[in-house]
Parts: sequence; structure tokens; C-alpha cells
Amino acid sequence: MQELVEQTLRESGDRVLVTQNALEVLDVARRVRIDLLVIDIDSEPGLVDEIRESQPELQVLYWSDSTDEQPAALQRSSLLLTPFSLGELRAAIAAQLDRSGPEANVGAGMEQ
Repeated sequence: MQELVEQTLRESGDRVLVTQNALEVLDVARRVRIDLLVIDIDSEPGLVDEIRESQPELQVLYWSDSTDEQPAALQRSSLLLTPFSLGELRAAIAAQLDRSGPEANVGAGMEQ
């Protein structure tokens, strides 16, 4: 799934930063402003809140295979159900980002 997200974002011209675990995400978030974090809803609990402490405007696109799992707060967040098409992924990303601004820094999420 991560590879699909990464490829789609790169093809759209976005700058993509890929991490493998929560510690790497936090390290990147300390050094780089992230416009959109694309992440599995089952990832490390509290991770998004921790990043938002230093980056309160962070947008988040969660993916999940179930509507039963909803982020506690969908503020500046949305949920994309798997399986999804490339078109659905692109539309969800565009809905989260202001495409009229400068090139975005997009975190492609984490593997579990």
C-alpha cells in the first residue's frame, strides 16, 4: 500500500518523504514541515497528536479497511477506505491539500 501511495504522489509532482516507523516519522516532523501525512489508521496511537504539537496545521489522510475505525478527531483529517483506486487516492489527496500553494511536502506514511 505504501508503495502505491508514494508512486501516486511522486507522479503528481509532490515531494514525498517515506518512513518505516513512528520514530522516523517523528524525526522527520522535527526537521521538515509536512503538509499531508498519509497513514494507516492502525499506526502508532497518538502519533498524529504528537506531530501536531509542533505542526498544528498538519493535514492527515488515513486509510483503513473498515468504517468501524474512525480517527478520534477528523479535524484536518479524512478517511479513505481500502481497497481504493488511483483516482480515489488522488481525489482524497487533492481534497486535503490546497493545490494552489507551493509544492507540498507529503509524508507517505509508515509500514507496519
